[in-house]
Amino acid sequence: MRQELRLQKRQRYLDAAVTIVMRDGFDGLTMTSIAREVDAAVGTIYGYFHSKSSLIAELQIYAIDTLVSAWAGAHARWSEAFAAHGLDNSECAIAELLSFAEYFVDIQRDYPEEFRLQQMQLADRSQRFNSDDLKRLVPAAAELLKGPYNVVEAAAEVGVIDQPDLVFERSMTLALTLNGVGLVGNVPFASELVDLRRMTRRVIADLAIGWGADKATIATVLPVVAEVAAAIPLASLEGYESHLARAGALAEAGPDVIDLSTARPIPATAS
Repeated sequence: MRQELRLQKRQRYLDAAVTIVMRDGFDGLTMTSIAREVDAAVGTIYGYFHSKSSLIAELQIYAIDTLVSAWAGAHARWSEAFAAHGLDNSECAIAELLSFAEYFVDIQRDYPEEFRLQQMQLADRSQRFNSDDLKRLVPAAAELLKGPYNVVEAAAEVGVIDQPDLVFERSMTLALTLNGVGLVGNVPFASELVDLRRMTRRVIADLAIGWGADKATIATVLPVVAEVAAAIPLASLEGYESHLARAGALAEAGPDVIDLSTARPIPATAS
């Protein structure tokens, strides 16, 4: 009971820290500001986090764990749905690579604070971590990079992209490019000027084509990816079972193709 209460308090202080960082940035985060936010003594906060470095590391690890779990859950469900649509192994590998675009856009909607913490850290040139806290943070960051690495590796293993020796370099390219795209969302009125989902889809499709993927296969698979991600959102299993049943019927009806300039499905019978 005592341990549970301590964990609840720890989470309360982490939540307060997130609120402060979102409002005032990392520079506004101090033990005093947390104590003021939760109406507690400063010494109490130090009983849970021995330094600001430790606190920020915990925030980042918490955010990373959330984003990693979101991808793991979505990837498993989306992969099953791709197979239910009748995609073969090569098409499924391309679909999983393309689905990272859907995940990247959806985490900004479903987990905005966790996503923004990562963006803020990438843009922060300050040395905020001591060596011990950095050692704790690095393995968590590596877990986050496994998402793009695994989908690029899977595509290379089945031969839908070339040069399997470049998997690590390409997965880093994918992750860093998408983070650059994500920064567009910080620009005022950006949503009125840029369709972030369309741009993200286009970026991954272009990268895949540059890595040797077949453009026609991407055009066929992309609408399936879009539908699966819309039917099975990151934060909910709602509609999952019904979508699998509907996917089987759609697979029998034959695939659509897609206009990559608009990312909108076009019936295969269209001229």
